[in-house]
Amino acid sequence: MVAMRALVMLLVASGATAAAVEKAAAKVTPLQKVLSLLDDMQAKGKKEKQAEEVEFAEYAQFCDSTRKATTKSIDEAKSQIDQLTADIAKAEADAEQLSTEISELDAAVAQAEGELSEATAVREKEHTDYSATHTDLSESIDAIDRAISVLKSREADTPQSLLQVSQMTGLPKEAKATIDSFLAMASDDGIAAPAANAYENQSGGVVGILEGLRHKFQDQLLAVQKAEMNAKANFEMLAQNLKDNILED
Repeated sequence: MVAMRALVMLLVASGATAAAVEKAAAKVTPLQKVLSLLDDMQAKGKKEKQAEEVEFAEYAQFCDSTRKATTKSIDEAKSQIDQLTADIAKAEADAEQLSTEISELDAAVAQAEGELSEATAVREKEHTDYSATHTDLSESIDAIDRAISVLKSREADTPQSLLQVSQMTGLPKEAKATIDSFLAMASDDGIAAPAANAYENQSGGVVGILEGLRHKFQDQLLAVQKAEMNAKANFEMLAQNLKDNILED
C-alpha cells in the first residue's frame, strides 16, 4: 500500500495525466491486497486496543475505588471495634463500681434498719417504764387525796387510808414516821381529852404532809409526762429519718 502511494506520487510529480494515474491505481497486485488487509487489521487492532485500554482504565478505576472503599470500611470497622472495646471496658468498670455502691447501699440499709429496730426496742421499754411509773404516781395521788379527805372528815376508815399511804413506794422517811405515829395514836381505844387534842393537832400535821406529798407526786407525774412526750417526739423524728434513709438508699 505504501509502494502504491509512492508510485502515485511519483506519477503526479512527473507530470502524468489523471488518466495515467487512474490506470496505475487500478493495477493492484496480490501483495498490495495483503498489505491493505494488514493495514485494515492494524487499524482494527488499534481500535480494539484503544477500547481495551478504555475498558481497562475503567476497570482499574473501579478496582481503585473498590480498594479505597474497602480500606475505608476496614478502617471504620477497626475504629468501631476500638470504640466498642473501650465501651465494653467502661461498662465493665461501671458495673463493678455499681456493684460496690449497691453493696454499700445494702450495708447502709441494713444498718439503718438495725438502728430503727434498736430504737424501737428502746422506745417500747421507755413507754413500758413510763406506763408503770404513771400508774404508780396516779394511784399514789389518788390514795393521798382519799387520805386527806377522810382525815379532814374524821371518817372511820382513816387508819386504812393512811396505812395505804404509808405503804406507798417513794414515801419519805419523815412522812412515813409521822403517819405511822398517827396510826399508832389512832389505834388506841378510848382517847382521852388531852390525847384527843393531840390527835387533832397531829392529824392537821399529817394533812399538811400528805398535801406536800401530793404536790411532790403531781410534779413527778408532770415531769414523767413531759419526758414521755419528748421521748416519743425524738423517737418519731429518729424513726422518720431512718425510714427516709432506707427509702433513699
